[in-house]
Amino acid sequence: MKAVDLAKVAAAAEGLRIKKQALRLGRQVAFLVLAAVFGFFALVGFHVVLWTLCYGPWHFGRVGSSLAVFGFDLVIALILVVLGRSRAPSMAEIEARITRDRTLSELKSAVALTAVASTVTGPAGRFAARSAWGLMKNLLPRRRRAS
Repeated sequence: MKAVDLAKVAAAAEGLRIKKQALRLGRQVAFLVLAAVFGFFALVGFHVVLWTLCYGPWHFGRVGSSLAVFGFDLVIALILVVLGRSRAPSMAEIEARITRDRTLSELKSAVALTAVASTVTGPAGRFAARSAWGLMKNLLPRRRRAS
């Protein structure tokens, strides 16, 4: 009975871990999609403004202005990619993994104990008990019956 309960707890912990991992991966995908969208609009929207500022008042020239705009877009996109690639599991995921590992360890112990108990109480155990009892009877001196 204990093995079934341990298996249920381990399965629940594994389900919670998978659920939390899926949420974390979904969040990562959302950040990466936002990074791609922002990167695209950054290339479209800020190009005009930055290029105009670099070319006009700052006197970078045409090539320098283009490189400055590209560098700015690249820095923003890299920051968002780093945010989207974080792999740190949440505390709930860590606790679920610890619970799963602990209960699986207890489950293995319970199953091993059940196997030993069934061997002792099963046919092999009865045979061994009969054999041991027969040896004990042979070792002890027999009493003579009074007639």
